[in-house]
Amino acid sequence: MGEKSEDRTKVKKVVLDILKLLDMPLVEFARELNGLDNIRRVDLLVQEMDRKTETVKATVEGANINLELLRKKIEGMGGTIHSVDQVVTEKD
Repeated sequence: MGEKSEDRTKVKKVVLDILKLLDMPLVEFARELNGLDNIRRVDLLVQEMDRKTETVKATVEGANINLELLRKKIEGMGGTIHSVDQVVTEKD
């Protein structure tokens, strides 16, 4: 039997709604995400800010994004994913 199509499908882009602490500057947060394997571009847009947190729209692009590693990295920096607003996949 041939390879399943989902095995060849790669996640190329995700748009996330993230709540993050103000403790980590936005540039550092972006650089940390960009340091993950297969991530080639990170675009962060602050949508709302209060005294201790900010809500950020994160657009992450790459060759084959591992969503679980991305989630763990965000949580490890004190962030929380509120929603996954867009996913783009592509087959080889």
